[in-house]
Amino acid sequence: MLQAVGISDLNDNPSSDRIFIIGGGIVGASLAYFLSKEDNDRKIVLIDKYLDKLLGSTGYAPGFVGQYNESHVLTSLAKDTVSEYIKIPDGFNVVGGLELSSTPDGVENLHRRKEAAQSSGLPAEIISPEVAASLAPDFIDAKSVKAGLLFSTDGAANAIRIASYYIREAQARGVQFLEAEVTGFATESNQMTTINCSNGDITLNGSIVILATGIWTSPLTNDIVKFPVPIIPVAHPYTFTPLRPPRSGTPYPFIRWLDHHVYARDHGDRDGLGSYDHPPMQASPTKSAMGPWPASFENVLLEATSHLKNRHQFLVKGPSEDPDEKRPFNGIFAVTPDNLPLAGRVPGLSNLWLCAAIWVTTAAGTAKLISRQILGGAEQEDEALLKALDPARFQNIEDEILVKQALAKYNDIYNRDSK
Repeated sequence: MLQAVGISDLNDNPSSDRIFIIGGGIVGASLAYFLSKEDNDRKIVLIDKYLDKLLGSTGYAPGFVGQYNESHVLTSLAKDTVSEYIKIPDGFNVVGGLELSSTPDGVENLHRRKEAAQSSGLPAEIISPEVAASLAPDFIDAKSVKAGLLFSTDGAANAIRIASYYIREAQARGVQFLEAEVTGFATESNQMTTINCSNGDITLNGSIVILATGIWTSPLTNDIVKFPVPIIPVAHPYTFTPLRPPRSGTPYPFIRWLDHHVYARDHGDRDGLGSYDHPPMQASPTKSAMGPWPASFENVLLEATSHLKNRHQFLVKGPSEDPDEKRPFNGIFAVTPDNLPLAGRVPGLSNLWLCAAIWVTTAAGTAKLISRQILGGAEQEDEALLKALDPARFQNIEDEILVKQALAKYNDIYNRDSK
């Protein structure tokens, strides 16, 4: 159990050498881990509303980590992330990722993706429908697909376990934890001066603040940042089969039907499925990243499950009243106009950094990047990555346009347009 400090304790010992991380999901936990891993004199404090719960997107993430993306920035961050996850006991299972297509154009796209992935240093192999079906026989009917693309080093991350591991390691290195709801900030002379919390204010005395607040980032920055922070929360349906005995043999790869914007995975004691094949829906999360259930999602899931061989086993009706039963749910996550995170120093506020709109796929890699920049250990390739992730890159673009662009990215979430 985490030993939390109080606001009065922090104010009694002010220092400009502190780093405050706001947000305790996988991104905040990664930051606490990597910032404390280096030999430095910084005092690190992680703040979250609930230290014993993961109510943000981390707690509901399906867990697939596909390293190849047509954005070289995301590919680089994902590869670095996997290199860290595989060090964590039971944190990352290298089951592979399998993309399927049933159209001639789709098969051509698989071949393009294979060549590009190999050029980026990732193993990728085109496989026949029969081989694809043999890798996940309950999911795939060989007659329904024309080809598959197998990424053998991809896998499934246990986001909750990874975050918990990073928190434990950070605590062992002296990171402090504050359970508090952050409600806003005060600034003066281009510097953050105060963190306002529901149970008191924290005086910063020049300390660095990093917002790892995911889907709640934009409201927190509205009053202090002079440019758009278009991190748009969106609704997303995910469902399960009922409990079943674990399968024997080789674990199934994580599977994506690219033609239909559907993905599925074996969770061990049940299967899971999600779909992006519906009009994007902007969400307004309050207490958690689980949103209200739109009735239209039942038809979305019914269509999505039709592409799987075991389609009739998946539940499509909305959440039940039993909180312990795994029913279909609306898991809210963030999109941006270019599907890239917002990570780096915030212009105009010398001690504020963002590290948000980051998926499990790139969480550790992005946290390492920001940690190096803050602690002064930047590497040669960091400059290009930070430029691409610049939190101020959407300056002078109207909010309505940015929201429209971000929502449009939802239906092609694997980012085929970003370079």
